[in-house]
Amino acid sequence: MDPLESYYEVVSQMYRMARTVFDAYCYVLWVKPSLTARKKLWRIGAVYVAVIMILGWMPYYINKALAYGLGTLAAFLVMCLLDREDYGQKVFLAITFFCMRWQTGIMIGDFSNSSHRLHVALLLKLKGHEFLSFFYQLAIESYEYWFYNFVFGSVIEFVLGAALMYGAVWLMRRAYGSGRSRLQGKELLFLCTPSVAGIFAYGIAEFYRNAYEAGTTKSVYDLKGQSLLVVLYSLACYFTILVMVYVFQRWKEEQEADEKRRIFTAQMKDMQAHIEEVERLYSDMRRLRHDMGNHLMTLEELYARGEYEAAGRYAESMKTQMQEVSTDMQSGHPVTDAILSVRKGEMEEKGIAFSCDFHYPQSGDLNVFDLSIILNNALANAIEASVREPYREIRLTSRLVKNMYIIEVVNVFTGELRVDAVSGLPLTTKTEEGHGFGLSGIRHVAQKYYGDVEIGVEECGRNTGACAADDTGHKYDGIRYCMLRVMLQIEIHSHHDKVTSQHCSLAP
Repeated sequence: MDPLESYYEVVSQMYRMARTVFDAYCYVLWVKPSLTARKKLWRIGAVYVAVIMILGWMPYYINKALAYGLGTLAAFLVMCLLDREDYGQKVFLAITFFCMRWQTGIMIGDFSNSSHRLHVALLLKLKGHEFLSFFYQLAIESYEYWFYNFVFGSVIEFVLGAALMYGAVWLMRRAYGSGRSRLQGKELLFLCTPSVAGIFAYGIAEFYRNAYEAGTTKSVYDLKGQSLLVVLYSLACYFTILVMVYVFQRWKEEQEADEKRRIFTAQMKDMQAHIEEVERLYSDMRRLRHDMGNHLMTLEELYARGEYEAAGRYAESMKTQMQEVSTDMQSGHPVTDAILSVRKGEMEEKGIAFSCDFHYPQSGDLNVFDLSIILNNALANAIEASVREPYREIRLTSRLVKNMYIIEVVNVFTGELRVDAVSGLPLTTKTEEGHGFGLSGIRHVAQKYYGDVEIGVEECGRNTGACAADDTGHKYDGIRYCMLRVMLQIEIHSHHDKVTSQHCSLAP
């Protein structure tokens, strides 16, 4: 009996524990960038280690694939408890990690088996050598030699296994990126297919290996060693997953870029329509100014003749003509006037009450094109949300506090606002239709002016919150509003300039 047998057991347990702890570290490293939670992520690795170690210490045998599967599943459940959003993302992360774990395990097993066979073959060659045979006798008769060899081999296996596991996770994370986008059903199926296929292949190989060993009481590895085909298959499976993940992420980036280009094109078309509206108004105003002298001469002639009734009718006709070429939106800039006029007309058609207290900062350094992106996207989102509500109302206000220009868009909202914990922007179930980029565009403009965006839902009380600007706040008590607040830092050219605020309102 080997007197060092208990020490072998100690080294084996230390090796298994070290591998499990490092695998848990790689698990957390793999899932961390994709989770919105940032605290207590160590619990994922702790639960993984606890499950694997408990299953390993049980007095009866449990299949290794099942043990690591249960450990991965337990860590997956902890992920779901820490971050209760986008479970499809977590399913992909867990399945992919399990697949990477068995792939590295196969390669380490092959290295261990091959190195042991090579070592034994070298000793056997020394057996018949005239001068070196005493090394063979020394190795055969020394228990310490084989124990130290076992320790050295365990250290090498751990270092190699850790390097392979860390490298696999690092490459996969580079290909997958942050992985913050929500996975739809088809996308999850696409990403998980190669991992699931690899897991089934691993399960089938383990089944037949266990069946052979149970029937013959002999180890497949002792008889044949690790098959090179199995190692090559595990490598092929890993790189298949890696390539599919890389292709998927590049496709998502191209899709997002195409959607941004589409939205930019739509914004340019909106801007063109607003510019045409401004040109039409200016053309009508120039024509009216050109004819104003003739109109005044006609009125003077009518009053001189004493035809007061005809003069009154003529003046009323002039008043109607002036109303046709003017807009009730007086925001301080013709472009924003045109935008608000177009959106007001859209709200009229959809039965949405619109109140406006918006002014363009005359003294600030603010590009009107940037402001048009904010107004168009904010009002478009508010209109889209309002058409689903029984009571429809949108309010637009702006104010200048020192060098901070604040725009607020408020609309009635009775649904549930789900906000991404990382971006702070609302989550939408319509990402496949290109929704959600409007708010990103607003934030992009706000950050250009060293500002940001706030979105929240609050309940309206008497003359509080979103109702403060309304003289009859009591009629809106209990109604929930969604508020979008855009904050921009602008350079004030003159502190003496006052920003005039024009008020306009419309009720259907």
